[in-house]
Amino acid sequence: MREFFDTYLLPFLATIITGFVSYVGMQIKKAYTNYINAKTIKEIVEDTVLYVEQINKNNGITSSEKFSEAKEKASSWIASKNLTISDTELEILIESAVKKIDK
Repeated sequence: MREFFDTYLLPFLATIITGFVSYVGMQIKKAYTNYINAKTIKEIVEDTVLYVEQINKNNGITSSEKFSEAKEKASSWIASKNLTISDTELEILIESAVKKIDK
């Protein structure tokens, strides 16, 4: 019985435990990466909105023009960081950032 345990069961259990620990580690890394990417995108959008507001403060351009400029610049910056975001998400984040500025 001891020979069976040492030869077959112990290596099998070690493989199962190693696989489980690896899977959990990969899931934690994936969740952390998603969190950091979302945080980075949000910061980029907020900084871009502040930038567009600042440079166009006295230019008299419309809100829709500022929105388009912020969308273009934020999209470009996000792409340069090899991150992706949908147009809808970008629009929502821009509107949210504008709302924070207006308060």
